[in-house]
Amino acid sequence: MFSLFQNIFHNRSLGRLRQMLESLRSKDFSLQYSLKSLRGEERRLAEEINAVINLLREEEHQHERQVQFFEALLTTVPSMLIATDEVGAVKWMNTAAVNGLCGFRIPHLNQLAALHPDFPARLKALRKGTAQLLAFTNERGEAQKYSAVRTLFFSKGFAYHLYALDHIETVVQQSEIEAQQHLVRVMNHEIMNSLSPIISLSQTLSESLTTDADLTTSETRMALEAIHRRAEGLLTFVNNYRKLSGVPLPVLTEVDLEHLLTDLRQLVQRMDFAPQPQFEITNNCGDVRITIDRTQMEQVLINLLKNAAESGATKVSLTADFTPNGRHIQFRVTDNGTGFAPEALQHLFTPFFTTKQGGQGIGLALCKQMVNNHGGTITAQSVEGANTCFTVKLPR
Repeated sequence: MFSLFQNIFHNRSLGRLRQMLESLRSKDFSLQYSLKSLRGEERRLAEEINAVINLLREEEHQHERQVQFFEALLTTVPSMLIATDEVGAVKWMNTAAVNGLCGFRIPHLNQLAALHPDFPARLKALRKGTAQLLAFTNERGEAQKYSAVRTLFFSKGFAYHLYALDHIETVVQQSEIEAQQHLVRVMNHEIMNSLSPIISLSQTLSESLTTDADLTTSETRMALEAIHRRAEGLLTFVNNYRKLSGVPLPVLTEVDLEHLLTDLRQLVQRMDFAPQPQFEITNNCGDVRITIDRTQMEQVLINLLKNAAESGATKVSLTADFTPNGRHIQFRVTDNGTGFAPEALQHLFTPFFTTKQGGQGIGLALCKQMVNNHGGTITAQSVEGANTCFTVKLPR
């Protein structure tokens, strides 16, 4: 009889364990055993199974909450995000990608060929972690420009690719808004710095006339001279703003590159700096002619060379090269000076921002306008305390 009860307990226990394993295999965590009629070891086994199932159910719910949280978070991101496996099968897209690309969730990256035949291949060819420009014309003849980044990540031993795309107009508009906000803050600071002492001193002089205050001739002269200086400073500021607003469009002519660089060599040798750096100007493009406004581009390059020399550098180089695709010529001005802090680097081309004592902050802003009017770009890279490189890229 005892053996019979053992067999019954054994069979029931095995049955409950099988049920638990089947539930785990199917991820069904609803299994629960009633404990009312159970006693002894059979009850303790059922309690353990219920505890394991409850623990797994809570972990599953927590995982689902995390997934929902990150899904909601990534869905609200304005960038278009697409996650694919190694062969391009799309595992996930956020709402911005669905609405901004095809209007529906695509199963494979290759389906973006509907926008342009080269779109999928160019996405897959993106350098990892580097923002690049993707530009093409869609089937409706509309120009499409994206800032695109590809990131590689791993999950559970598998590699995945995350593509982030932004309409370039959105990126540019945001940058312009930030630059305008910074410009307004700088202008407000400069104007208030001039107006505040003018108002204060003029009020003091006015009160001295109406209240018979005993101001000496010397004190009156000092007040008037201070008002004059601040008024002149304000006028200079306004004139500098007018310069930025009135940059003329370039008058393009064909210019021999070597002649341009030869003239620059002669110009920089006449400049006097303390300390005097060693200038190196190199032409790696050979005998070519470029279409530019010579006066404006000379002004840009001289300004960059002058800034480099004034950074405390002992060596300043200007190098002209073709870009790898041969469609542009780039001028790189490099120095071994003090460099720029990261927070200053992002504002170098903002009007009236300056890191120089007594600087006006319009030189680089003027350079940027002139280069942009040529259809080119100007960028800066710097390591604080080490070196700086400005790159001017112009179409050939």
